[in-house]
Amino acid sequence: MSDYTRLRTPFAGMSFTPDVPSNALGPAEYNNGLNIETDVRGIKKIGGEASILSSIPGNVVFIDGGFRSEGIWVYIAATREGKWYMIAAGGITNITPGVGANPSAFLSGYTDDVNITTSWVGSVFFINDSLRAPMYFIPTRTEISIYDQAPDNYVWNYDIATTSTRAEFVRNFCSPNVGNILISGNLTKDNSSTGITTNYPTTIRWSQAFANTGVPATWVPTLSNVANELEIPVRGVLVDGFFLGSNFYLCSYWDTVVMTPIAYQSSTAPVFGVRLFNQGRGLINNNCWSNTDSNVYGVDSRDIWIFDGNEFAPLGNQRVRDYFFRNLNPTYSSRLFMVNNTQKNQIEIYYPDLNSTGWCNRMISWRYDLKLWNAPKQIANACNACEAPVLVSGNFKLASRTVTYGQGSVAASQLIQTNIGNSFINNQPIPVLFERNNLVLQSDKGPVPYSSKVYVHRILPELAGTGTVDITIGGANSTQQTPTYGQVGHVTIDTDTPWVTTQQNSVRTVSIKVESNDATYAWNLTALNWQATIVEDAF
Repeated sequence: MSDYTRLRTPFAGMSFTPDVPSNALGPAEYNNGLNIETDVRGIKKIGGEASILSSIPGNVVFIDGGFRSEGIWVYIAATREGKWYMIAAGGITNITPGVGANPSAFLSGYTDDVNITTSWVGSVFFINDSLRAPMYFIPTRTEISIYDQAPDNYVWNYDIATTSTRAEFVRNFCSPNVGNILISGNLTKDNSSTGITTNYPTTIRWSQAFANTGVPATWVPTLSNVANELEIPVRGVLVDGFFLGSNFYLCSYWDTVVMTPIAYQSSTAPVFGVRLFNQGRGLINNNCWSNTDSNVYGVDSRDIWIFDGNEFAPLGNQRVRDYFFRNLNPTYSSRLFMVNNTQKNQIEIYYPDLNSTGWCNRMISWRYDLKLWNAPKQIANACNACEAPVLVSGNFKLASRTVTYGQGSVAASQLIQTNIGNSFINNQPIPVLFERNNLVLQSDKGPVPYSSKVYVHRILPELAGTGTVDITIGGANSTQQTPTYGQVGHVTIDTDTPWVTTQQNSVRTVSIKVESNDATYAWNLTALNWQATIVEDAF
């Protein structure tokens, strides 16, 4: 019979917690990782990515997706060249405003920093690029239409002596008292008589009510509709807005204001009550928020937050907040965005790290069902993303979902569908790392005390999947000391010998790395079993 002490380390519910010193982490936390995610009972290699559908001419700067009509899913993409495209299972179509009369038509002013917000309402796609009047794309047309222009000449710009009005964002709100309206904020107006351009950073404007299949014909406040324009009490410029429950919330960089519906009686009575909701919570930029079933998640300059309609709560504090902001590239931070991946029950924050050349090259996620953080995932320069049906054999499977993103700074790129296969695009391998320093080993008598040293002989990982995994054991003699790692052990997952033999050295604190780097296999690690000898001040 062996004299080894048998120790077991389960990997259920592991949360990425880089802000806490590794010696203070709990049993279900780890301090370093890449392209690794937690499932209910273990840690596993992330799913792969695949290029889908037609190549998009030019350089994509924004994408979104929705139903063009019942059962027909399409993506919408904008390019730096000022053109818009609809990408469907059957091909790609140029839908730039004016393209019917002029195939070379484009929208001026687009750069990599163009500020675009969108809303799908039924089958109508509303677009705002902050450079001109809002736009809309209805199912019966082959190109995008612009307010104040033919063929509809729907009214957006109505101020006397104002040649044009622009908004930083436009969002839809289905209000319980009046129905669908569009809400815009942070207005800029050009005066034709003085030639002066004036910004109204805390002013909002909303449209008349409209049907799910329609477009609001006017934003002009009249005695016969609910449209209006007013200034709201926030510090700093308005950035974006979102709905939750029966209210709509407007955020500046610093504050949040709530629009509360009032029982609608006549067009001469107020439609909404507007009040300051929170000082100190806002949004760092637009598109960095997302709805879930009962909450909204967002990012401001203080933290990543969760909002339940009553209060904001910090989500990253003492877990990932410092790591996130320390690694967020300040030059390109305005390109950060957020997506709700309902297939994985997680909020995904796409961000440019310090090595980014302009676009989001990392994604960090919060599993809201398990209440834990996943380590960063490598991203191929995302400009924006949306949840969408999975494309299988050229057809969208409406009973499935995944996240699809567009690639910025890549000419003639395709859309990237995530969680597909076991490789990155172009069959590139996925480098995976899970690392935990100062690991506390558990025996049948409890945790091994810090006063003891552990002499590790062999490790037996509990693995499922295919291929091989590399496991490296290290250690140090104090919690602050940099661990010294031994040789890399290669473990075949389907094998008669599921163990790694280590270099025998006694250490006070144990560290471990689990790695792989291939484009073929997938694996899940639920626990590690240790054959070790406890030396010095053992029990």
